[in-house]
Amino acid sequence: MKYFLCLVFVVSLCCALAYDIDYATKPSLDVSCSISNSKTYSRIGQKHYFLGHEKVNWFEAAHLCRRYGGDLAQIDSAEEMNAISSHLQHQGFKDNDYFWISGNDLVINHMFLSISSGFPLTFTSWSAGQPDFPGAEHCVHLWHRDGAFRMNNWSCTEKAFYICQREYSSRCQVNL
Repeated sequence: MKYFLCLVFVVSLCCALAYDIDYATKPSLDVSCSISNSKTYSRIGQKHYFLGHEKVNWFEAAHLCRRYGGDLAQIDSAEEMNAISSHLQHQGFKDNDYFWISGNDLVINHMFLSISSGFPLTFTSWSAGQPDFPGAEHCVHLWHRDGAFRMNNWSCTEKAFYICQREYSSRCQVNL
């Protein structure tokens, strides 16, 4: 039994060392669920993101993020919001560029949940007067208002760019 426990310990240690401990600090990750869907996630703040440059509705965006090894972005803090806003502005995105993120109130009106986690949003940065139109606008996107990207609720069937967030455990392979 003692030898078996030693063997289990050695195998566990080898597996732990084989896992890339620096994963979360890499500047970018190439992620692929299949050869044709390989995407590069860039580090923005403390997480890795992929910006979808095609305009799709919120439902399509959620599916595309899953296909690309992530989920629609869930913004958890003011620091994360500021990092994403600054990145989008440095990329040249402006007032008419909208980006889907994970928030929605499809289950209960004006109770915004994350499609990525299933839990209520722990952080919001609504633009002035938002959220509005209860019962008509159920999905959250970012738009540029008052010098920064802020949250707004909008009709889920409208078309916008999207932001995917890479989770550390995944259904898809990280190409290191």
